[in-house]
Amino acid sequence: MARSLAWLSDRRTIIIVAVALFALAMLYFNGPHFGIEFTGGTRLPIILEKPVSKTTMEEVVNTIKIRTTKFGLTQVIVRSVGDQRIDVEVSQSDPTFINDIQNILKSEGKFEGIIDGRVAVTGSDIISGSIREDPVIQGNDVRWGVSFIITQDGAKRFGNAAFGKANYPVNLFLDRSEDTGILIREKEYYNENVTNAEQDEAVKSVLNFSKNVVILIDDNATERILESNKSRFIVESNETKIIAFLKEKNFTVVEHTLQEIKPKVTKSNSQTIVEEWNAIGLLSAPALSPNLATGTAGQQYRIEGAAPGSTYDERRESAAAEMKKLRSILSGGALPVRIELGSTITVPPSLGKEFLNYSVIGIIAAAIAVSLVVLIRYKSITHVMPLIFVATTQMIILISILAVFGTLDLATIAGIFGALGTSVDAQMVVSDELLNRKIESKDEAKRRLSKAFYINTRSSMVLLLVLLPLLFSSIVEIIGFVTATVLGSIIGVTLTIQTYSAVIDKQEI
Repeated sequence: MARSLAWLSDRRTIIIVAVALFALAMLYFNGPHFGIEFTGGTRLPIILEKPVSKTTMEEVVNTIKIRTTKFGLTQVIVRSVGDQRIDVEVSQSDPTFINDIQNILKSEGKFEGIIDGRVAVTGSDIISGSIREDPVIQGNDVRWGVSFIITQDGAKRFGNAAFGKANYPVNLFLDRSEDTGILIREKEYYNENVTNAEQDEAVKSVLNFSKNVVILIDDNATERILESNKSRFIVESNETKIIAFLKEKNFTVVEHTLQEIKPKVTKSNSQTIVEEWNAIGLLSAPALSPNLATGTAGQQYRIEGAAPGSTYDERRESAAAEMKKLRSILSGGALPVRIELGSTITVPPSLGKEFLNYSVIGIIAAAIAVSLVVLIRYKSITHVMPLIFVATTQMIILISILAVFGTLDLATIAGIFGALGTSVDAQMVVSDELLNRKIESKDEAKRRLSKAFYINTRSSMVLLLVLLPLLFSSIVEIIGFVTATVLGSIIGVTLTIQTYSAVIDKQEI
């Protein structure tokens, strides 16, 4: 069977070219979506405390998406990995920014207002969309503030809890620690502005509701840790020996800075209160106004705190960051499970660009190498042209679809290489059927094409059956590879049968 290039003017060939051009236009106008491997950025893995159902996983993913959106991230990628992990990808790699994101992500988002050991208001009472940043600046003093409106049921519950509790502290917690031991050294724990007895009493009133205890670090600390019957401990990150002991005993360890570990205890109107204690989640403890202790309460509320910093600019920046974080967490709502952050993976933009360049060069080099091998095998450009045409249009369509509707990452590029290989292999099956034997008529050529198409279709079906379960496995690391391979196989088979049908119809017998 002698081939000519007349098939290039066939209607089916023209349609394939039109589809490829449309795919390129779609890619041009929409722009490609690249993973952090190519653009640079940071991947932050979130580990859930236990495996969860699909419904719970979707709830966690949606909550994290809302938080990151409220924080100002519109291009963040949040996706589940199995039933106990979520990957968050952001396009930035600045350490300070990543630290802010980590603080947003690791929070459970459980807000509570507690009066005399009774929960008066919770995050579920907050009306969506009512949360706003509300700082207070007086001279060089800067305080962060977040205002919000609660539902009527929430206001009623607050009124009942506040009745008769004028001047009591309203302990406002975010992710309140429960059944936890707080490890701190005596010199850091006690406050010189109040007596030890006053501080112990104030701290006790805050901790007892949550079954937390303070354990002073000294020579006998390890004994008291074991006697406390706690499995979770909060400790300063510099206490390396204590941390090593806790981990050796398989206790849960939560590390904080010294500033977060120390309770901020103040005395006002002969009343000693814990005003702020970041390590246990205490945001602030404003005194309950007498007009709110009558049993009725409004729906407008505000939480605030002092912004740290040695200069006015530092305090202003700290207040802005704290308000942004709290607004994001309160807007996102509470997570149904506890979480921990895994080790972050950061790719600098320059390295990502280098990865992309290497990938493009690799695809082009692979295509050239395959074309040369096929040309050497069949020794005729007219025999090689259909193969090159199918492979080229297949890559254009496949890459355009994956880049516009998905994300091009290293796994996807690996799948594209695989799709290119299976495409060429499928066409060589067709070429062998049409070239290795003498063909007397177009009908015989079509029968041989049908035989080759049957072989390729069965091969593609086997590939689909093997890879399809992986496509629904939620294993993010391989989904790009599986998607590219499966989609490439489908496109390749479709283009092959249409192109070679046009070749046979235009052949010279």
